[in-house]
Amino acid sequence: MKKRRTIVVTGVCGGLGRVLLRRLMQDPDVDVVGVDKRNWVLDRPERFTFVRADLRRSNAEDVIRTARPWALVHLAFVSDQRVSAARRHDVNVVGTAKVLEWARHHGARRICVLSRAAVYGARPDNPSLISEDMPLKLGADWSEYSDLVEYDHLCRSWMWEHRDVEMTVLRPVHMVGPNIREGLLHRLLVRDPVPMAMGFDPMIQLVHEEDVAEAISLALTRGARGIYNVPGPGQLPLSRLLDLLHRRVLPLPHPLLAAADRLAFRVGRSTVSSAAIDFLRYSCLVDGSRIAAELGYAPRHSLRATIEAIPGAPSIVA
Repeated sequence: MKKRRTIVVTGVCGGLGRVLLRRLMQDPDVDVVGVDKRNWVLDRPERFTFVRADLRRSNAEDVIRTARPWALVHLAFVSDQRVSAARRHDVNVVGTAKVLEWARHHGARRICVLSRAAVYGARPDNPSLISEDMPLKLGADWSEYSDLVEYDHLCRSWMWEHRDVEMTVLRPVHMVGPNIREGLLHRLLVRDPVPMAMGFDPMIQLVHEEDVAEAISLALTRGARGIYNVPGPGQLPLSRLLDLLHRRVLPLPHPLLAAADRLAFRVGRSTVSSAAIDFLRYSCLVDGSRIAAELGYAPRHSLRATIEAIPGAPSIVA
């Protein structure tokens, strides 16, 4: 008989957290304890316990101490621009350091944390495919992920320092799906028209929310240690994606686009900082060969199905 295992998931109320919960619940020998500062408003399945707690407070450690988890999945990351930069840093960096130590101290054998492929940055000198060994070049002035590089560095350093815990850092490309309401791509697509840098048409990669949940599950069950890019089923030009989604486009010269967006961001009319405009100019494509070889990961959703999972997307005729 398989031994029952408890998995603690932070940030469980987020879109990916809800998708991951459904995936983990497919194993009848797994119990899940979800932790989030937000309240859980959906039905609670059997073998799922929800605790409302702030990761910056000691009651979050009480949850982990009581659960004595076999594994921790850390999804809690604040990118909401309505939250002050100091508070975001306190949750994303200081809070993450605390959660990792609490999990190790209270017996977690495996830890999986979610970063983003955006940490590599969009630059004209990027290779055609970026491996996990490439340096992180995301500009520190990109407000949406101002803490992301520091968070990623923290997790990597912690992973190599504490070799008694099997830890993975996952870096998925642009996540899409009916539950995803965050990220640069989402913030661009909710605009009408969608701005584009005139003369530029970067290639982009998308991954379905359920494929990211599957990658997390594989990281836990395979006992992996290391850093893994999480790609989707392919790549396509940004202009082609917008065409398939029937989105209107506003091409602007890059200096004008950057200046206009900088002003809009400062007065609260835009949620995309000017530094993020680089992702409208240059590609940031990742190599997924490591996660395929070591974890057996392969996206289950086709590129067509992934695009159709974007909220409001029309059915794409093959």
